[in-house]
Amino acid sequence: MRRKLRNYAIVGWVAFLMATAAEGMFFSLFDPADLAVAAGHREWDALGAYTIGFFCFWGSFAASGLLAVRLTQSAPPGRARRLA
Repeated sequence: MRRKLRNYAIVGWVAFLMATAAEGMFFSLFDPADLAVAAGHREWDALGAYTIGFFCFWGSFAASGLLAVRLTQSAPPGRARRLA
């Protein structure tokens, strides 16, 4: 259980760092005001766009990291894997 929690903490921290870098790169290329016009919203706060973008990046990186952790875990000893 302790190892699983440690893995989740590592995934969350790495996803946070990657989201920071991805948001910096994304918003260096795209202006939030231009994205608001493209989305059909005239009055969109830039800080809100940065916040939503950060949490979207963080969530996607965390989901991919958790999927990687889940796929690399071995099966419990009493449970045999069968390929059909």
